Amino acid sequence: MPSFIKIALIAGALATGFFAGDIYQWYKSQPTQISLDDYCLLSTQPCTQDDIRIVVDRDISQPLIPTQMTVNWPSTDSEQLFLTLKGYEMEMGTAIFKLVKNDAGQFSGEIMLPVCTLEAMTWVGELSDGTQTMNAALRMER
Repeated sequence: MPSFIKIALIAGALATGFFAGDIYQWYKSQPTQISLDDYCLLSTQPCTQDDIRIVVDRDISQPLIPTQMTVNWPSTDSEQLFLTLKGYEMEMGTAIFKLVKNDAGQFSGEIMLPVCTLEAMTWVGELSDGTQTMNAALRMER
């Protein structure tokens, strides 16, 4: 085997070994596409999962306009719930909203989503009382 091929193979092996950690981290960080079928799409019609029931005051939310959310979660002792949302079609960071328990035992709060460059977008995430979680999605249009 000619010496220039040996040198090229050695250089290739060294480069592969040098960048192996970066290549592995890049591969591991590739996002996996989630299915919207696993999420409860929030609207004016009640969305029920187990004993949790969620209703919002509009079928389609708009950016920077508050959407009122009401949750019936009878099996929790928590005084507050947290809704964590991320953009489905576009990375928009994470939005976290707190819902507080009222005198009637329901949780309520406002959700105000940021402006997006897309005309329509779905936000997906989890509603949690700290021990149990439920997948929830919210549709937004300009």
